Amino acid sequence: MKKWGLLFLLLLYCAGCSAKQTINVESLPEREVKLAPRTVADDFFPKDVRLLALGDSLTEGVGDHEQKGGYVSRLRQQLLQHKGVRTLSVVNLGKRGLRISQLDPIVTKNLDEVRKADLIFITIGGNDIMKIVRSHFFDLSYALFAKEQKRFAGRLDRLLATIRATNRDATIVLVGLYNPFSSSLPNIPEIDDVIELWNNGSEAVLSRYDRTIFVNVKDLFDGRDDILYSDQFHPNEVGYELIARRVYEQLEQHEQLWLGRLEE
Repeated sequence: MKKWGLLFLLLLYCAGCSAKQTINVESLPEREVKLAPRTVADDFFPKDVRLLALGDSLTEGVGDHEQKGGYVSRLRQQLLQHKGVRTLSVVNLGKRGLRISQLDPIVTKNLDEVRKADLIFITIGGNDIMKIVRSHFFDLSYALFAKEQKRFAGRLDRLLATIRATNRDATIVLVGLYNPFSSSLPNIPEIDDVIELWNNGSEAVLSRYDRTIFVNVKDLFDGRDDILYSDQFHPNEVGYELIARRVYEQLEQHEQLWLGRLEE
């Protein structure tokens, strides 16, 4: 009998070990599950980009023997290859001979285009310098250029303020000046100094505004008359290609500005 009793108790113990236990889920303490934050790259979903080009003959494309629209159209082709760009529309308001005082009314007249743009490109200043040269040909001085540069900077500041008040999200790209006489007049280093002065002044004004890029192209033209048009002033097709590449390089380095544009 003792053996049978021990055997019975052993069977009960084994049955208890193999039986499924019922757990009250509600009685378990809650544990917070934290997932690692994930960010989606700005170029994950390709965007429809609207480009507005403003400025002088460089924006118009004067000197482009291939008639491809200067640096703007070449830049467009490069941007279309970018993985973050699905489509790209371009409005080019460039006009030959334009000075900073003449650009402001063009912007004011086209505020709708400014408002819709994702990227706004500007080339301006070359004709302002040439106006000084023509008006003071026999009494040119560095001090005169410095004085006129301050006036130019004030107008540029007002222009940028108008653009930014109209469109707070667009990325504004200002292409700097170059010295077209660096090869033909190498013995006049003062011209280089003037170009540097104006470029530095324009970059300083631009830096006061968010979402802006200054593109220095001066070094591309130093000692390179082979990339100038026959007038020895405007770029030729090679010069425009170099400008477009330089601008695109800067856009690649600052992708977060224009690809991360806030949605309206």
